Amino acid sequence: MKNKLSDNFLWGAALSNVQAEGGYLSGGKGLNVYDTLTVTPEPGIPPMFCDTSVASDHYHRYKEDISYMKEMGFKAYRFSVVWSRVQPLGDEEAPNEEGLDFYESMIDCLLEAGIEPVVSLVHFDMPDHLRVKYNGFMSKEVIDFYAKHVGDVVNRLKGKVKYWITYNEINLVSGLPYLVSGCEQPADMDYPTFFSQLTFNAAVAHAKAVEVIKAADSKAWVAGMLGHCPFNPQSTRSEDLWATQFRNNMHNYLPMDIMTSGELPSYFHNYMAKRNVILQASEAEHQVIHTASKKLDYLALSYYRTNVAGIFENIPYDDITAQEDAIMQDDRRLKNPHYDANEWGWNKDPEGLRLALIDMHERYKKPLFIVENGIGIDEPLVDEKVYDDERIDYYQMHIKSIKRSVEEDGVNLMGYLAWSPIDFLSSHKEMRKRYGFLYVNRTTDDLKDLNRYKKKSFYWYQKVIKSNGEDLDNNIDY
Repeated sequence: MKNKLSDNFLWGAALSNVQAEGGYLSGGKGLNVYDTLTVTPEPGIPPMFCDTSVASDHYHRYKEDISYMKEMGFKAYRFSVVWSRVQPLGDEEAPNEEGLDFYESMIDCLLEAGIEPVVSLVHFDMPDHLRVKYNGFMSKEVIDFYAKHVGDVVNRLKGKVKYWITYNEINLVSGLPYLVSGCEQPADMDYPTFFSQLTFNAAVAHAKAVEVIKAADSKAWVAGMLGHCPFNPQSTRSEDLWATQFRNNMHNYLPMDIMTSGELPSYFHNYMAKRNVILQASEAEHQVIHTASKKLDYLALSYYRTNVAGIFENIPYDDITAQEDAIMQDDRRLKNPHYDANEWGWNKDPEGLRLALIDMHERYKKPLFIVENGIGIDEPLVDEKVYDDERIDYYQMHIKSIKRSVEEDGVNLMGYLAWSPIDFLSSHKEMRKRYGFLYVNRTTDDLKDLNRYKKKSFYWYQKVIKSNGEDLDNNIDY
């Protein structure tokens, strides 16, 4: 008998509150690393960035937005508690109660709508004070500040939230250090040491969060999360296959290998040994990583695209260390000729998601939860409508692939959360790069009225959820 999606499959969507809320310094909120981020444009894209003072005004309109989620039939909704709204500076003794009140009210609204909250505890929102004073997660002190923040949030919301995610896209801590980990590479530190120490510190932060959550609520389900962007080889040469395996291990799998096994994998030890990297790591830190690994309930991932990896022809292949160093920081942006891409160069590879799910299912033996998947499109509002068939096509292909992973490959998949319910600022602070099922009426420079308009995909996804993924046809009368 063929497997199928569970009747309790968690259909829904997700967003990052720091990118959607606005309410810049309202309710006692402090500045965070997303507020202060100076954006570098993606290649070929003109700078058209926004500040974070209003964003999509989700801070004032979350009840309206949740009512639309209920209308679509969401079973689950992932959002993030903005750290700097709960701990404005990050190193205070007491939390900002008004910030906690805000998120508890949001959760109450979700529960009243019959929607399961899925809560992320860090998502581009470290208090900027911790970046400036301590250099973020390069500091052991900040790890402890984070654990305290997690405790403040979980102790307030326990019993109302079942699903927790410790750290959004933990594998990007060194790739996007300012935004993801609130730090920069010290001037007197080489990149291998920076990468290794930051990877370890993030693993400790995750582990301490797991321990805090489980101590506060033994019934909570806790996950680590990977920003999964699998690399495919640029050719069938074994040399390129080796380069791809190395890139996938170091970019995609390393943090999750640590959090599931409780140990540093041999390939990471080998990387550090060849470069004489000496970690600042205590026995107690190794122990908490080991202990927390036994308490993970599921694993979460985001997926948007695949990338391409290969060796560097200008470096002798025999110089493996030099090859590895180049591959680690490869900015060649190699293209896969087999897939189309959106205007930001993100390719559309739905079967890459299926392969990723199979790989993670076999590698980790835990339930998986897709908590981000979507496509950014620059799309107009015409007569209060948005015909976003490109988005529907993207979701059709990816949902077909996840169904194949369950039905044909036996993947244990808990749910699928699209990115996202409403338009909001991208990680590059672009309003033009829209992801939502609801169009938010503003542009880069003009806030207009911020009203919400249902795109064609709103009604399509409503139909998908109602049919538990069986009806994917784009036959909406819009």
